[in-house]
Amino acid sequence: MFRFFSCLLLLLFITSANAQLANGIVFEHKDWIIVCENTLTCRAAGYNNQDMGIDDNLAVSILLERKAGANQSLVGYVQTNIDEKEVPKNQPFNLSINNKQIGSLEKDKNGLYKLTQKQVSSIIQALKSNNSIVTFHQNNHKWVLSNAGFNAVMLKMDEVQGRVGTLGAIIKTGKKNESQVYPPIPAPVIKKIAMNESEQSKEMTLDEVIAIFPEFKEHYERAECEYFDLSNEIEPDQMTNNPHPFRLIELDKHNELLEAICWLAAYNTANAYWVIPKATTPNDSNIHFVTNMGSYYSEGNIHASHKGRGLGDCWEQTNWVWNGNQFMLSAESTTGLCRGFAGGAWDLPYFVSEIK
Repeated sequence: MFRFFSCLLLLLFITSANAQLANGIVFEHKDWIIVCENTLTCRAAGYNNQDMGIDDNLAVSILLERKAGANQSLVGYVQTNIDEKEVPKNQPFNLSINNKQIGSLEKDKNGLYKLTQKQVSSIIQALKSNNSIVTFHQNNHKWVLSNAGFNAVMLKMDEVQGRVGTLGAIIKTGKKNESQVYPPIPAPVIKKIAMNESEQSKEMTLDEVIAIFPEFKEHYERAECEYFDLSNEIEPDQMTNNPHPFRLIELDKHNELLEAICWLAAYNTANAYWVIPKATTPNDSNIHFVTNMGSYYSEGNIHASHKGRGLGDCWEQTNWVWNGNQFMLSAESTTGLCRGFAGGAWDLPYFVSEIK
């Protein structure tokens, strides 16, 4: 009855070496991953070697971010998974390359260690080589950054931003200036309508749903929903203890949103959503399916959040916004590789929009 496919949800792209989603790009190789937005801003994240484990506070991750367009520098941040209680206050967090000190890092307002431009350049040159070791130190703790996959991931960044063969390329540097590199692409603009201050919704029985959505059973199956078995006339067992398992939410004076639990996996669950126009006579052809991956609805947004494994150290998130006519994809992101950071190490968007 239930679909137990554990990692398969997040992993439309995390398990894929190269995936192109919603006009953004996700590419991973060994200990590195790159995610480029639809605007062509790219973020690469690297980690310690995955064979070192995640239970001994050895997890470290670096984020290298670069915007599209000419003469854009890389910005770098570092974090570890160590409990701050294990480190005395005001202990310096130091960077070394091949045992040579390259200075300390200061925390920014978000609690991340920010790299200077000189440190970013030194790390990039070291990671491009196979015989350099990039290490971070704090108190008695030591973290070693892996270069496995770095060149492939940063070459992808060069390709996506049109820098291959230019002076600004990271991997395939050339003699061309950056006058012809790809400019940033403006994020799509979505006009979100004002919603009611208090959400109006009601719980519904299966019969009440069918009264406004006559072909609901067929559409539920077509949406690949398996939580309820609606293939026969007998009411599913799950409805015995919960006779009102569906929810109808008022979007505006013309439309309502039907929410139905769709599937349950080992550590994720999701709802399916349909927009139903208010009408005296129901018409299935006017009903529009939104998604079978939603986690919840709130204030004109359908939000989806799913973790890649039970530990909860990697997530994918998606958001759709109601614009008065339909739900528009407004954001998609991942937290990167599953490497021992509670809640995921980074916010790596591959689709962004401007909400007005």
